[in-house]
Amino acid sequence: MAFTFTKGGTTYRGIGAYVALLFSRTGLIFAIYILIGVFYNTAPPHFPLTAASFTSLHSWVQYVISILFWPLSFWHPTFTVGKWIPTGSITSP
Repeated sequence: MAFTFTKGGTTYRGIGAYVALLFSRTGLIFAIYILIGVFYNTAPPHFPLTAASFTSLHSWVQYVISILFWPLSFWHPTFTVGKWIPTGSITSP
């Protein structure tokens, strides 16, 4: 099933739909969101020496996730479920 996009009464299919979506208002918002994520992220992965290693794949996957979920970096919860306080042993006097 091909990707379809309707804009102004015209229906685009396949690669034309993709290009039409990129140059629409939704595409502009998505591009701005991704650009903010790229420039807000402070730890891009280094270029690995070997192209096909699991470590380099893991690094790039973490980078893509950090770009897509950058708004979560502003969330700093002020609550905790529980806080451990070292009070000593029960058996000590």
